[in-house]
Amino acid sequence: MTVWLAAYGAAAVVWRVLTGRTWLDAFVFAGIVAVVNVVTQWVASRAKRKAAARGD
Repeated sequence: MTVWLAAYGAAAVVWRVLTGRTWLDAFVFAGIVAVVNVVTQWVASRAKRKAAARGD
């Protein structure tokens, strides 16, 4: 969890520095990155379970 917070915090700082937008925009960007990461992992694990059930 700490590593995730550090990574998303770093993403927020990089977004802020590169785009010059507000900190709120930077943290929203980091939140979007976090949600996409969680959803992607969920979809991958679901696909892996379905493939295992089919015997692929």
